[in-house]
Amino acid sequence: MTNSDQVEEHMLIEVKDDFQTLELDDGSQWSVTPEAMPTICTWIPTANIRIRFVDPTSLWPYEVLNTEDDVSVRARRVG
Repeated sequence: MTNSDQVEEHMLIEVKDDFQTLELDDGSQWSVTPEAMPTICTWIPTANIRIRFVDPTSLWPYEVLNTEDDVSVRARRVG
């Protein structure tokens, strides 16, 4: 996904023990910015997640939105 108009929808499977990595229902893993760690540690499995490509020049080019609480963080795909 490299188009900001494209949005992927997934279900959160797990927030990894490092509190920096999300695993989604398609098996993909996403690393979030360090300042987002306190935010994602409150996210629960089965939450609906939307992913959108927002900035090709950033180390964290994706916006990951938890639609359950309408909170987003910046991330990059790591797996």
